[in-house]
Amino acid sequence: MIVDLGFDLAGRREPRLKLGFALGVASAFCEALPYVELARVIVAILAGQASIGLVIEALVVVGSATFAQAWLRSNSIVVNFVATYRLVADARLRIADHLSRLPMGTLSEARRSSIAELLTSRFTLYQELITHAWGLTIVNVSLPLFLWLIMLWASWPLACIAAVMVPVTIIVVPWTWRLIGRASERVQGAQTDLVAGSIEAIEGARDLRQFDGAGQRAELLHQTIDRLGREQLRHELAPAPALMSFNILSQLGFTIATLAGAFLLARGMLDVERFIMFLIVGVRFARALADLGIQIAELRVAQITLTQIRALVQSTPMPMPETGLLPKDASIAIEGVSFSHKREDGQDVVLRDIDGFIPSGALVAIVGPSGSGKSTLAHLVGRLWDVGSGSIRIGGVDVREMTSEVLCRTVAMVLQDVALFEGTIADNIRLGRPDATDAEVQAVARAARAHDFIVASPDGYQTMLNATGTDLSAGERQRISIARALLKNASVLVLDEATAQVDFENEAEIQAGLAELTRDRTVLFIAHRLWTVTEADEIWVLDQGRIVERGTHQVLLERKGRYRELWDAQQQARSWRLGARSEPQRGLACPDRSASSS
Repeated sequence: MIVDLGFDLAGRREPRLKLGFALGVASAFCEALPYVELARVIVAILAGQASIGLVIEALVVVGSATFAQAWLRSNSIVVNFVATYRLVADARLRIADHLSRLPMGTLSEARRSSIAELLTSRFTLYQELITHAWGLTIVNVSLPLFLWLIMLWASWPLACIAAVMVPVTIIVVPWTWRLIGRASERVQGAQTDLVAGSIEAIEGARDLRQFDGAGQRAELLHQTIDRLGREQLRHELAPAPALMSFNILSQLGFTIATLAGAFLLARGMLDVERFIMFLIVGVRFARALADLGIQIAELRVAQITLTQIRALVQSTPMPMPETGLLPKDASIAIEGVSFSHKREDGQDVVLRDIDGFIPSGALVAIVGPSGSGKSTLAHLVGRLWDVGSGSIRIGGVDVREMTSEVLCRTVAMVLQDVALFEGTIADNIRLGRPDATDAEVQAVARAARAHDFIVASPDGYQTMLNATGTDLSAGERQRISIARALLKNASVLVLDEATAQVDFENEAEIQAGLAELTRDRTVLFIAHRLWTVTEADEIWVLDQGRIVERGTHQVLLERKGRYRELWDAQQQARSWRLGARSEPQRGLACPDRSASSS
């Protein structure tokens, strides 16, 4: 039976483990010594050889062994805890680094809650069990071995009889692990459902308050909480039958050996002194085996989580070159790109044989119906995924041949869903350039039309944001994202429907910020609202994963193809009115990069 403790996930060896192991074994040896001395004293008393000197000698031996055992045990615990804790901490950091190199599909919305739960609460449980179990397991394995050697010295036939049942008890271990494994899977399933349900309830609190007055969704969450409680209780009770069997079998061997010893003693085939020594040591031997059974059960709980961690670690990361190439300019060449992946709704997104070239400083818009692959193509340019076939080159260099640092400096992305992080507003803007000065941060915030609302915040640029940035409006979050991209000053800019979730007033502010951001940069502009890209240098129309048309806005309208169909449909939708209460709709053009906005 090989126990996987996961120390290899740290990617290094920990020399303190050997020292901790040696201290633990020595501690077990010292714990066994007093039983030998106690048995010797009892035998001497029975033989009529008791004396003050014998008692003093025994006290010195037992006291010294006890002191040595306590010192060795405490140092063993400290050394083993520090060693295992540092290994587990390094493993957590390596896993986080591994996650950063995974394709975006691995971290899809559907898996985020389960991955987060795995790397927080479950990993913490694994950490607590492993850091404490390693040292205890050393002692709980070593002590029965030393005690059995003493029993072997007292009476080898009885020691062999007692040891016969040990292999039988080992057979119970897989049963114990199966029971714990099944119960743990149910608990972890309930925990994952609870995390997902809690996130859903928090993020959808506004809609639930408006539409779920009967509390149906809240009741489902309460049911999930109740189910988790039931499964956790079952998990605690699950190994009880196997552990009881383990204890009975371990005690059975000692019981049979004791009966055999009594038989041999009655027949004059065993000395009473040796039988007494065997009994004294054997009682502790049986209890030590029972302690080992509990330790094995705890290790199984840790291994279940470790198996899931290993499955995550084995996800194939995107390869990164050690020494990458530098792009010679900001042109983008897309050559024979094909790619497919499953969206979170289970639908396949496929790009087929995409070809195109964007000169340095040009603005190319990509439009098309939902699901046509617009955002996927944008993510491929930023290497959030790797292409299935073909290549994407920036400045003549395949993005797969750039180091992550070079690619990060070269490409900036302003996405539809803005990610802000816990920290100050200034920290979020500085994300791409941590060394930027306050003056530089404020300059890009003004250019992104974010300065006014920032200085109106309670602490200005030092205002703390929560982990999701939900204390800002969608437009404010987007403008911080634009300021962040401005500060990064990358030569290639990818805009993925950057104004899709904001109102017209905010859109006007964001468009002004984008005009500043896109100047003198190569821009790939993903848009759903076609009136925002009418000034693009070229428009690519995607449909079912292929580029079906390309040209300027006017040229595409005159062709009366797929672009014209989308344009007419959107214009018809914009002209719709609700009775007489409608206000005139406001249209916005693609950002004018020819003049600076103040």
